[in-house]
Amino acid sequence: MSKKLGLGCVEFAVPGRTIEERLGLLESRGMWLELVNDGNRNLEHVLTAIANFKTPVLSVQANRLHSLKLLSDDRGEREAAVNHVKETMGWAAATGAKNVVTTLTYGDPSAKEPYPLALELFREFGRWAEELDITVSIEPLGKNRTSFLPGVSDVFRLVSELGLENVRLMVDTMHIHDNGDDVVGVVTTYLDEISELQLRDTDSKPPGLGGIDFSGLMKTVVKKFRGLLCLEYKPGSNPYADFNHACDFVAGLISAVR
Repeated sequence: MSKKLGLGCVEFAVPGRTIEERLGLLESRGMWLELVNDGNRNLEHVLTAIANFKTPVLSVQANRLHSLKLLSDDRGEREAAVNHVKETMGWAAATGAKNVVTTLTYGDPSAKEPYPLALELFREFGRWAEELDITVSIEPLGKNRTSFLPGVSDVFRLVSELGLENVRLMVDTMHIHDNGDDVVGVVTTYLDEISELQLRDTDSKPPGLGGIDFSGLMKTVVKKFRGLLCLEYKPGSNPYADFNHACDFVAGLISAVR
């Protein structure tokens, strides 16, 4: 893991009522932000907020892909999803982020031939990403959330076939675990190919509050990983307690290895 970049957190897991409050909290911990583009605000407001803090934005989520359909034969559905990804890429370029988080599809793809369509779309995204000097990353969602390319090896095959420097694999520890795979083994196998590693425990809990053993994983990550390391979980009834636990838990594992 790069010492310079350190640990980040996805925006919706950071406590606070506003982006300003979240940026301030991350700044106090020396962390970076994974911005979420959910379609509910404009870029100008985001840029104004970021300018007032020392918190870097290193990644941006194309969050509306939870509902929009990239892999659809319906032109309107597909274009809405494509435009959202392109907008998010523009956000990344404007905020100085180098990574955009995307997914292929939640549930079942509605396209009759989803694999060729995925290749076509991500070739286009790759060209845009090269022009903007950013990376578009594809997150495998696990078999509990998608029927199409649910595993890390599945998405890696797609990325390898594309062969584009600006389209890469990213992974989420919970999705790996949900697939019944060994988290440490999978991450170790694809370590050099992973652009971003999202730390999430079982049932979307903060790391250390579920069933995944992160100690062995962090030994590998601290020594060899050169991508982005990000907390990504669903906050519970006490988001501040969850955030503090997650940060302290991961920091403790990192410190123990170093």
